[in-house]
Amino acid sequence: MELRKVQKVGYSTLSISLPQSWTKRMGVRKGDQLLVVEEGDGSLRIIPKGEAVEREETYLVNVDRCDNIELLARVIVGNYVLGRSTVRVESSRRLMREQIESVREVTQRLLGFGIIEEGDRHLILQCSVDPRRFPLKTVMRRLYLLTSIMFKEAVDSLIDRDKDLALDALTREHETDTLYWLISRLLSSAQQSNLIAKEIGVKDPMEIIEDSTIIRFLELIGDRVNDLASNVVKLLDSEIEDELYERLGQIALITFTMFDKAVKSIFDENIKIASDAVDLRETVEMEEQNMMREMVDRLNPETAAILSSLLGDLRIIAELCSAIAEIAINNVIRGKNDVCRLYHKA
Repeated sequence: MELRKVQKVGYSTLSISLPQSWTKRMGVRKGDQLLVVEEGDGSLRIIPKGEAVEREETYLVNVDRCDNIELLARVIVGNYVLGRSTVRVESSRRLMREQIESVREVTQRLLGFGIIEEGDRHLILQCSVDPRRFPLKTVMRRLYLLTSIMFKEAVDSLIDRDKDLALDALTREHETDTLYWLISRLLSSAQQSNLIAKEIGVKDPMEIIEDSTIIRFLELIGDRVNDLASNVVKLLDSEIEDELYERLGQIALITFTMFDKAVKSIFDENIKIASDAVDLRETVEMEEQNMMREMVDRLNPETAAILSSLLGDLRIIAELCSAIAEIAINNVIRGKNDVCRLYHKA
């Protein structure tokens, strides 16, 4: 780090000279164009024009080092999430059919990622996703809406005892996974490039950390809603009293309300709604515990196990919603607000 003096050039232009060692290292010459980017903290970042162009790099996945097709699929997803555009999947021997099918299956769930070349011993995957086409908050809102639809279908299937509605909810998990991986890729790319961060609407590096946590919680909620719908299907094949169905429906509705408030508090930056969501967690947990105690002597072991699993899903969803609402509260008090501010001694 070194200090450089600001010079006045002409009537109103201010300038500063560039370090000679840096210009030589970067190959900057008279007449070259430099990209100047203002960071969130007000500092300026100078980028040579050539460096601003995204480098085309290919990453190699060694299939021989993947013990099974599940690991291979996870490595493919990892490369996608890390923002890599071209991936070569290669083996020292002919690729097995199940390996090719595993790659094909997982790429079908990754938006814009597909096989563009196939050989006996290799596959080349390429991603066509342009981050500028996916404003971060818009895609996050889509993930919330999809999870909300899935959750509401599961809750309504329990209240209305509609198995088909529960089965509809089960079909949506793949789409939520696709959106989760896309948003993870966008956030990873934003972390690596300030230009991409600005293009997708990230103004503060803290947003990357917070949004990564939020979408992870939403993805976990989606997984639990999927389990919830599956348990509803099983429960509808059992015989339980109408009163238990009604109480289950009430707990599920409270949990859904909590979910709705928690996520809306993020987008609306509303600390009151966020606090209301956190308060509902205690209600869900109390109702769940009461019902668990009562059902022991009223149900056969198999039905009791299904009901216990279903209540467990709702409890965990409530915990995740509470965590999201707490992030919303932190977001509000971190910025300009009428609840918390810097104290100035009179």
